[in-house]
Amino acid sequence: MERPPSLGDASSRRDVSEAPSAGIAIRELTTNEDCRVAVDLQREIWGFDIGDIVPASLFHIVSFVGGLGAGAFDANDRMLGFVFGVTGIRDGVLSHWSHMLGVRDEARNSGVGRMLKEFQRATLGGLGIERIYWTFDPLQAKNAYFNLNRLGAQIDQYVLDMYGNTGSPLHLGLPTDRLIVRTSAAARDDAPPRFDSHDALPILTSFPQGGDVLLGERIAWPPVVLIEIPADIMSVAQRSLDDARTWRVSVRQHFESLRGRGYGVNGVHRDAGSGRAFYVAVPRPAG
Repeated sequence: MERPPSLGDASSRRDVSEAPSAGIAIRELTTNEDCRVAVDLQREIWGFDIGDIVPASLFHIVSFVGGLGAGAFDANDRMLGFVFGVTGIRDGVLSHWSHMLGVRDEARNSGVGRMLKEFQRATLGGLGIERIYWTFDPLQAKNAYFNLNRLGAQIDQYVLDMYGNTGSPLHLGLPTDRLIVRTSAAARDDAPPRFDSHDALPILTSFPQGGDVLLGERIAWPPVVLIEIPADIMSVAQRSLDDARTWRVSVRQHFESLRGRGYGVNGVHRDAGSGRAFYVAVPRPAG
């Protein structure tokens, strides 16, 4: 685990991952044209200006030092999305920082994002890289479910206003709080526990609803605590930026409170009946 691997040269890396049923192929970005398209996609997906865009030259060279840029291509060789990251050392372990994962609007909810992440995991695992880190907005319920439940990622750290004010319309003018998560590049981590309903489970929320069991000040806290997040923060922000800011501050405070009491989040529960979404927090094992 502590021993750096031999990375080899770019020609020894995995080239293509086929998904015959979807007609989508995943491959590394090795041509100048592929790298240029990945730059264009950053503008299309996030609305980045020149100061935030990863340049084509960096996409082109990361593979020489164990990094990865890969794209998802349809049957007409049109790029539908990409993943990009760099490799380095974190906590003394050879690790990969997955900086970007972007998918065109037309290809979302089609499995492209998961295909890119699984290709990333398999490719980096083949290089001997042991951990993959990335960030996401804790208020994005769909991303939280995808990262924690589908990919089996574990929360490593909550970071306040990690990127500052980026100017991107997707950030809504809110502080860019982020969860840093990690997963093993060699094998998928255990999936989080599941339950059918949040009824009777204590909830931390700034927007309580009828029937909620609210978690007040207790000497002994219960074995499961839920942190509510908005099911769709973009819709909340369109209705009221003040409500969106309230969600940001309250979720931040709830994470800090649970961490101080020895709890960790290990998954997301989405309630089909109410449409609500919650992080599931349980006491961390000793040590």
